[in-house]
Amino acid sequence: MHKERKQHTVKFPPGPILDPATVGLLHFPKGVVVFDRDGTLVEDAGQHNDPARLVFREGAIDAIALVKGLGFGVAIASNQAGLETEKFSLEQLMAFNAELKSQLAVAGGIDLIAICPHLESSDCECRKPKTGLFEAIEGSGLGSPIVFVGDTESDQMAALASKIEYLDVAHRNIFEVVQDWSRSHEAS
Repeated sequence: MHKERKQHTVKFPPGPILDPATVGLLHFPKGVVVFDRDGTLVEDAGQHNDPARLVFREGAIDAIALVKGLGFGVAIASNQAGLETEKFSLEQLMAFNAELKSQLAVAGGIDLIAICPHLESSDCECRKPKTGLFEAIEGSGLGSPIVFVGDTESDQMAALASKIEYLDVAHRNIFEVVQDWSRSHEAS
């Protein structure tokens, strides 16, 4: 018996969504530290984008402040397939990102958020572990990604494919991991 595969309709065009859409004149010659969002900067509470449920992981705000204080740009690279499955809307995602950026302003802020809105089955080039989000960050003019801070195997594979260092914070304090990296990076 032959079973037909349901054809998936792509709701978003190929490529990532950048927030803000244009970075402007910001450029960081030292490079950009890229963070995953869910499970890395904020507690992973499933596929949601409700600003009222935004909870930062311990050390996340201090990690951003440290990186910004050292003169690096800061970007977020995040898979958000809930857009494609309509678990949340683009407006809800942007409201969540606005609240995230607002709360991180005290730490020096986020310079760019790169989002893949596609399902894994979409076979796009921007969904981690592929490199499209990192290419978009570099292509924005912000600077070259030099390290990726994440919490999953997909994050680690994306860093490896992008030929940048990976910092695993899955079961560790994000500030301590980033601080250790910054000491060894500045010493080299």
